[in-house]
Amino acid sequence: MNILTVPEQIINTLLLTPEQPLEITLCGSTATIEIAIPHYNQQLMQFYGSNILPDFDTAIHRSGIPCQSKHFGLIIRFHQSTVLNMHDEQLSFYGNAKTLIQCFETVIIYNACVDEKSRDVGHRNRFPHLKFHRDRNETQPTPYSLYTRDPHDSEQVKPRISSTLFTSNLVAYLQCMRERDYTQISTKGINAHYDIFKQEDMSQLLNKVVLEHRWDEPDGIGEMSMLDNRHTLHSSYLRQALKHGYRIGVRYLK
Repeated sequence: MNILTVPEQIINTLLLTPEQPLEITLCGSTATIEIAIPHYNQQLMQFYGSNILPDFDTAIHRSGIPCQSKHFGLIIRFHQSTVLNMHDEQLSFYGNAKTLIQCFETVIIYNACVDEKSRDVGHRNRFPHLKFHRDRNETQPTPYSLYTRDPHDSEQVKPRISSTLFTSNLVAYLQCMRERDYTQISTKGINAHYDIFKQEDMSQLLNKVVLEHRWDEPDGIGEMSMLDNRHTLHSSYLRQALKHGYRIGVRYLK
């Protein structure tokens, strides 16, 4: 079985030198692994400045669930097409996938697909444009989402024309404050749905405030991404107006 397990030493090295990609052997293949947005809190402080809330720590506290890491997003790119066994029949993650999510909030994997046995698990979905939300809540036993592009599927074999965006709960709170749309903020600072960034130039935000998974690798390249819905929000981003692209594979794990 090819179980995704990134050695603790590699994780620690990434955290110590977040701007430096590493080339490692993973699941029998060569892979490049890197942090997507180093120094994430600094990026947010620079973008939102002191005009939203005078005390950034107060914003973190009031957002309900703070950023779990100083850095946001982990990118794993296999150099050879790789099949990964991501979970068992009870929908529990194999390996240390949950540790990676806890450290980096979102994990994006290129040139990999799930094993044939679990290929048809879950369903397919198309997320609303720039409406950041979460799939699960704290009371559900499967808080993690795993999104997949199946290179063996006649539709998903092609690159997609819309992206999936990921951002911290903290960003949803700060953006609502920026837009002065207080109705979207619940008493705990966390809603199931945030309609935000409508007035922003998204090119200035991508991979700085929000992490983009474009799903546009060449024909036949598998891709996947995963997150913890308790900490991270996601949405679709239509790179071409009114063109949604195909539905992405979705499964909920524990």
